[in-house]
Amino acid sequence: MNKDEFNKLYETLKKSKFRQQKFPGWRPLPTISCITIIFISFGIFFIIMGILILIFTGMIKEYKYRYTCNSNVCTISARIPEEMKKPIMIYYQLNDFRENHRFYMDNKSDKQLKGEQISKADLEKSGECENSLYNNDFIIAGKISTPSNLNPDEVAFPCGLKAKSFFEDKIDKFTISTKEIKITTKDIAYKADIDSFSKVKYDQNKHWHDINDEQFMIWMRISPFENPRKLWGKIENDDIPKDSYIEVKINQASYFGFDKYIILSTRNVFGGKSSFLGIIYIVFGGLCLISGVVFINVYNYFHKKEKK
Repeated sequence: MNKDEFNKLYETLKKSKFRQQKFPGWRPLPTISCITIIFISFGIFFIIMGILILIFTGMIKEYKYRYTCNSNVCTISARIPEEMKKPIMIYYQLNDFRENHRFYMDNKSDKQLKGEQISKADLEKSGECENSLYNNDFIIAGKISTPSNLNPDEVAFPCGLKAKSFFEDKIDKFTISTKEIKITTKDIAYKADIDSFSKVKYDQNKHWHDINDEQFMIWMRISPFENPRKLWGKIENDDIPKDSYIEVKINQASYFGFDKYIILSTRNVFGGKSSFLGIIYIVFGGLCLISGVVFINVYNYFHKKEKK
């Protein structure tokens, strides 16, 4: 491109609508009618969605059984009155555990869990794993399977109260009318957690817990509720027929001073059994409808007042 062609192109661009900022534009001018229609439309939409969620939630079958015993092995026997279609999710629940307490939530080292090499001095200074920093702190906790190869004075991995209180109860055997059922514990954690923990490179012989254990990943994710419910495993290959009897043998390794429950539940497109989301949708939709009605009534009141 020679100089004349360049100058010609420059002059063209200089006079363009883009250069002169003369593009056609549209600026919405909200009116009371428009705002009212928007609020009422959103209200109707959210109320319908809430009702649908509650209907689907009501179709989910869920059975909850409390278990506790003085020995290491607990056995639960129960009749399932309705058929449960696979996949069947198995949860455990701890009542009044309140793991969303701030001190409990913060008592861990995020850098350590990401695989960074944190020195003992830095961890002591930060106070991130207060009272649960060394292997010796875990031994004092009275854990059943204390690894003998760990140095009590070394930093525990992972450290912190959350890891220290890991729920280690295991389902040893699950039978439906004498037929033993396989429980899957793979692909039960969030993919983001699986990807995050899989990047951590540590000597497996120096772990308190196998951090690649998906049940451990689920435990480390804080629940916002006072009665945390977490996924234990799932039954992928078998249905539970109507009026069948189940027997569950649990190896009780975690001696929590809380009520412990095992929960069997089906699921649908909205997840497990929970009316919370449906109620929130209905409440929000109701507020939108009320807001729309208030807007139009206030407008009419002042509009009539101006005419007088």
